[in-house]
Amino acid sequence: MKFELVHDANVCLAETPIWDKRNNCLYWTDMFEGEIFEYNPASGAERKWSAGKLIGSAVPSENPGELFAALADGMYRLDKATGALSLIACPEPGNAKNRYNDTRIDSEGRIYTSSVANTYATPDYSPDQTGAFYQIERDGTVKKLLDGINQFNCMVWNNGNTKMWVADTYNMRLLEWDYDPGRGAVGVCRTALDFNGKQGTPDGMCLDVEGNLYICHWTGKISVWDKNLSWKEDIPFPVEQVCACGFGGGDMKDFYVTTARYGYTPEQLRDRRGAGGIFAARSPVAGRPDYFFK
Repeated sequence: MKFELVHDANVCLAETPIWDKRNNCLYWTDMFEGEIFEYNPASGAERKWSAGKLIGSAVPSENPGELFAALADGMYRLDKATGALSLIACPEPGNAKNRYNDTRIDSEGRIYTSSVANTYATPDYSPDQTGAFYQIERDGTVKKLLDGINQFNCMVWNNGNTKMWVADTYNMRLLEWDYDPGRGAVGVCRTALDFNGKQGTPDGMCLDVEGNLYICHWTGKISVWDKNLSWKEDIPFPVEQVCACGFGGGDMKDFYVTTARYGYTPEQLRDRRGAGGIFAARSPVAGRPDYFFK
């Protein structure tokens, strides 16, 4: 795939590109500014909501008048007309040391989220500053799936809905749970892939209709794995910090990728055109849509 810069957003860290076919728009987030965007690639028009807090993810809702937002201090509904936020759940109430990170919705409407230390990726961070990984049922019941984690990103489910994969970013692994739509994640997790000494730090992920898994790495590449997690290829990317990916467009063959300019100096950015923006390429295979909030 040949990637081109399609939206020079120039933000520090762009995340969660999710397509909504109902309005032919791409939703994405500016993590540090706490902003959610609705971007129309055809017209270039963009609508914005400010959550006023650091944001882990935003996901469209089956209710077209609202969005789901995972913010630093909890899971929220956002009213698109007014921007008002209403709390859904907060797995770690009163814990000011952690924030919530990348979050996704499964086919049944459950929320999967993780917490991470506020000091993560700063000089004050140490590996003993940990968070946890949670499954939140539609009635608000919270189940802790794993404790003592450093940083998790992006949850995806295979095409048969029998496996759930999570990027263990800090430890450069892909973790796997057995999955049952009726119960959610089942049993204990295991390491499915190890990127140490290979592709490097993993972040966002998505799948296509054939079950191929695309994983973004902060090393200027996207790795591609078949439905059995056998390596297919590494796709080189125009900038190093490749954050998250998702398919869109009328035929779901537009492959969108968000990026970051985190930590770069002005001099370094001169050689990294588009870092902090959104890139796209045409895929020979259609992508699978993301699950929406219910």
